[in-house]
Amino acid sequence: MASYVKTKTQPVRAKILTDEYEIEGNVHLKPGSGNRVSDILNAPEAEFIPVTQAKCTSRAADSTPVRTDCTIVQVRTIRMVFPFED
Repeated sequence: MASYVKTKTQPVRAKILTDEYEIEGNVHLKPGSGNRVSDILNAPEAEFIPVTQAKCTSRAADSTPVRTDCTIVQVRTIRMVFPFED
């Protein structure tokens, strides 16, 4: 059984575009990983990133958004990221 260490993160609201989806939610910055969303996307070990409080919308016509507590996004599928400013 795997054990996990809980780490305090800083949530940053962002919109993520992939070829198939538009995802709006919180991307979490870890302490020491930099203070930009691009820092976690460019980290060599980053294959997937969690997005919490997510609204996922297919980019296909007439799609109904799906809301989830957490969505896991494969980094290599991300085309654009728009962090929202406070």
